[in-house]
Amino acid sequence: MGIPTHENKFVKSCLRCKREINDLQEDHVYCTKCASPLRNECTATDHFTDGQGVSFHSGDDIYILEPDNAFCPKCGSESLFNQRGLIDVEYPRAEVVRQQIITSDEDLPF
Repeated sequence: MGIPTHENKFVKSCLRCKREINDLQEDHVYCTKCASPLRNECTATDHFTDGQGVSFHSGDDIYILEPDNAFCPKCGSESLFNQRGLIDVEYPRAEVVRQQIITSDEDLPF
């Protein structure tokens, strides 16, 4: 079963503190008890990137997602709920870690 939402995609209860959400004003997007987001959005839009969103969202201030979406179906960026750890993610994004290449004996740790 998915996460229950109102018609405007706001969750019916806060995913962190479980407070019932009745205030559905479009600009009230955070819980007043714990500051958790109440609507899942793509984090690659201008709203989250200071106007430097990915080209898929060029000019988009927000892009609303389904509450259980871990990643944006339009650009593949992490969702707000995923980024904040509010939803379970079966396939988390892999992070590539670059190792330092040692170029001389002086760089050796021993």
